[in-house]
Amino acid sequence: MVGEAHREVSVQAEEYLEAICRIAERGETATPTELARELAVAPPSVLGMLKRMEEQGLLSYARQTGVMLSAYGHACAERLRRRHRLAERLLTDLLGMPWARAHDVACRFEHVIDDEVESYLDAALHYPTTCPHGNPLDGRAAGGGSALPALAPGQTGVVRCIVDESAPLLDYLLTLGLCPGARVRLQSMAPFGGPLLLDIA
Repeated sequence: MVGEAHREVSVQAEEYLEAICRIAERGETATPTELARELAVAPPSVLGMLKRMEEQGLLSYARQTGVMLSAYGHACAERLRRRHRLAERLLTDLLGMPWARAHDVACRFEHVIDDEVESYLDAALHYPTTCPHGNPLDGRAAGGGSALPALAPGQTGVVRCIVDESAPLLDYLLTLGLCPGARVRLQSMAPFGGPLLLDIA
């Protein structure tokens, strides 16, 4: 019998694991519809992939509760996300790649980093604790933080991380100076989820 640590997980399955984690981080339920939107694939192909991943012991799926990762699936996802974030650090810190581009390139790198390469990367990068966007390498959400709209007018805060790492958003935030470490003060917030007016730095 093959142990969990030695089971082969396909690149496609790894992409699904990451997508499920991203959806969960937003506080949403990972449904086939949501996964299809996240991965830009057709909903019928999502159902087929979920069935194969369920057979591999990576997750369980029920229409009522959505997709739930198994302990094995969660461990695979966290290992992959750590390697993705190390790859982003390599690209930005050592190679000087813009942080918006690094996310997309790291999506390809993460699948070929093994345990040995990961340990060398970690040492070469001086054991970073976050990716360039502030997200922790160990997979745990940074404690004590809240979303920017949770500030009251007049309150200040420091940006800890950018959860949505899509290139257009990262480029836009960079032009605003809204990066991890930036100190911000909320001037006002329009009602019904409207725009925020911020003082930055």
